Amino acid sequence: MITPNRRDTLSLGLTLGAGAGLLLVSPAKAKTGASGPDPRDLTHDPDQPVLGNPDGDVTLVEFFDYQCPYCRQSHPATMDFVAADGNLRLVLRDWPIFGPVSDRAVMVALGAVALGKYPQTVDAMMALGGRRLSDADIDGAAAAAGLTPEAALRSFQNDYDKWTALVGRNMGMAQMLGLNGTPSYVVGRDLFPGVTPIPVLKRAVEAARKG
Repeated sequence: MITPNRRDTLSLGLTLGAGAGLLLVSPAKAKTGASGPDPRDLTHDPDQPVLGNPDGDVTLVEFFDYQCPYCRQSHPATMDFVAADGNLRLVLRDWPIFGPVSDRAVMVALGAVALGKYPQTVDAMMALGGRRLSDADIDGAAAAAGLTPEAALRSFQNDYDKWTALVGRNMGMAQMLGLNGTPSYVVGRDLFPGVTPIPVLKRAVEAARKG
């Protein structure tokens, strides 16, 4: 798990949301029954892009940063799990905590939503390998997804208020959950800070289905 340096303001122009500083949950390898954001707000934010099956019966939430090498390394297995399940919603909550390149990645990826290229852009960025990323890497991923970074950034600006509010909510939720690094996962009422094996997530999904 990658732990960020503390930052109060992003170059996106965001400030920490209302939940900042609450730290209601102490990170643990699996924290059951954790207090924090309203579960429906966490899983069904109307502005949040959804991967997997949008109508699935269980939601896997991942707080991530495109700069986090562990997020990128674990992404293919996560996508394979979601595809094999077939009834799982995947919500990738952008938590850009590693500087301006992270911010640019978020802007390009969310800008791709209106252009119909969000899944492709996410996959292209997650395929960039374990190195520290640059703006050129992000722009190259956009090109690999079939769009220009300029088009994606214009699209982001067109919906600037919506996207910045969404990322602000993500940041507030991460604070409320007491997260201290990426990736971190939530399934139902179970919190999994850090890289989590797929079998562990699968058991959590099965438990959530049983209620």
